[in-house]
Amino acid sequence: MKIARREDWNDLKPMPAERVRLPWARTFDPAEHVRVARGLVPEEMEDKWFVFYEAPSLWFHRSWTGIAIYQVTLREESGGSVVEEAWANRAPEQYRETDDAQDARMLAFLVDRLLLGKDVPFPV
Repeated sequence: MKIARREDWNDLKPMPAERVRLPWARTFDPAEHVRVARGLVPEEMEDKWFVFYEAPSLWFHRSWTGIAIYQVTLREESGGSVVEEAWANRAPEQYRETDDAQDARMLAFLVDRLLLGKDVPFPV
């Protein structure tokens, strides 16, 4: 499986100054950390996310626009990792969500479904 790198995608926008820290905590065992750190390169038009890891940050960008939506800072330990902090974009011209709890649920869904391959329901 290909490891996603920043260079794999064009026109990535930086996380704006308008952001909020999310209430999200998570620990990844060594196998999960390897899978999360691989990221995700979209392969089809329907794939909406480009995800890559540049230690210590895991970045979630919308694939069509390159806009950074989430940033997760990981602290590697014992072969796995722990989430130190998670951030969500709050620039209204880039991203309309304003509910921190919903963003935490969406971030958990993206990690579980896209990066870890778990069959989890979409957060509503």
